[in-house]
Amino acid sequence: KIPGFRPGKAPRRVLESHVGKGPLLQEAAREALPGFYAEAAESAELQVVGPPAFDVEIFEDGKDAEFTATVEVRPEFDLPDYASLQIPYPDWELADEDVQEQLDSLRERFAELDTVQRPAQVGDYVVVTLTGKQGEDKVDDASGEDLLYEVKDPKETESALDEALLGTEAGGIVTFSDTPGEDAGELAGVTLDFTALVKEVKAKRLPDLDDEFALTASEFDTIEELTEDLRKRLARQKRALAAAALRGRVVEAVTEQVDVPLPKALVDAEVRGRLQRLAYQAEQSGLSLQQYLQATGADAETITSQIEAEARKTVKAQLVIDAIGEEIGVEVNREDLGEEVSRHAAQTGRPPEELARFLTHPDRIGGLISDVFRRKAIDHLVEAVQVLSPPPPEPEIDEVEEVEEAAAVEPADDEVGELKPEDA
Repeated sequence: KIPGFRPGKAPRRVLESHVGKGPLLQEAAREALPGFYAEAAESAELQVVGPPAFDVEIFEDGKDAEFTATVEVRPEFDLPDYASLQIPYPDWELADEDVQEQLDSLRERFAELDTVQRPAQVGDYVVVTLTGKQGEDKVDDASGEDLLYEVKDPKETESALDEALLGTEAGGIVTFSDTPGEDAGELAGVTLDFTALVKEVKAKRLPDLDDEFALTASEFDTIEELTEDLRKRLARQKRALAAAALRGRVVEAVTEQVDVPLPKALVDAEVRGRLQRLAYQAEQSGLSLQQYLQATGADAETITSQIEAEARKTVKAQLVIDAIGEEIGVEVNREDLGEEVSRHAAQTGRPPEELARFLTHPDRIGGLISDVFRRKAIDHLVEAVQVLSPPPPEPEIDEVEEVEEAAAVEPADDEVGELKPEDA
């Protein structure tokens, strides 16, 4: 904006006198170089994986621009002979102990509390009035009446409250000191003196595994029907987990067969993504990232080192899978994207139509295409390697097929052709 001229209409000489030639050239270079670079990269058929670093040699009025752009590209490497690999199938068989564990968990949900006349044991509940003091002053935020508290093993929790309550009978009064952690807000790090009055000791009473329990805990009339339903569902679940674990084993085994120079830009991007997800998890828990890391018992340096190692492993696997997908000619079409959207919808519980609109947005469809491309490449690997001791084919379940068919959805209105990760 130059006084006396409409915005963008000032003559060049007037503009140069106000701004200077140097800043104008810098702005012109900033606007023009990315376009020149994109043309050069496309002409050279480079598979770029990171932003360029520019070294401008000539960018002057009336002269041809000359510059050097240094950029990381996808590395070239030889693919291994993965057809000869032998991969043991993960454990897929359901054990009786697995079914019993689920039944016990279900009984825990319907357990009742009975008052008992004995000292509190690990797993018992106590009705306790707790008074916290700082010096002679009562701290209301650290006090409460008739609190129902489950007594845990103090060796595991390292809790002064658990240690004080363990072995205490109804009517007993115990005192102890404790220092609340960072999740205690203003009380964090402040040593307080506590007095606990145990009013009742309650023990859990688990229901018997009989027909009455089946009626209470499920839609089944008998415990045999409930147990059989649990067995079928757990068997399907264990098979699904084993199948997913097999894919991970195959990718890991194939990746180990090849050395891949990892582009720093890809590793850094993966590290940033993992840190962002970690920060989001912390935020969902109401904690800062630092508090979240402290809660895990690991310091920031250790976590960062672990994340970088995992990121390098992930980037290597992605590069290998992408190279295999290109070698075998994997293609991605509308039907593939629709199936991937349905899979995400089933995992997240979101409506397929809503998720389709979200995932096929221009800013996100590239990631969806990459996911499908790699999934199909891994499908090929699982079929190509030698899988040892696989389970027999699972019987068809019409009900499951109907649910999957109902969840199918077209990904977007725009036409999607045969796509690959680089198209993203």
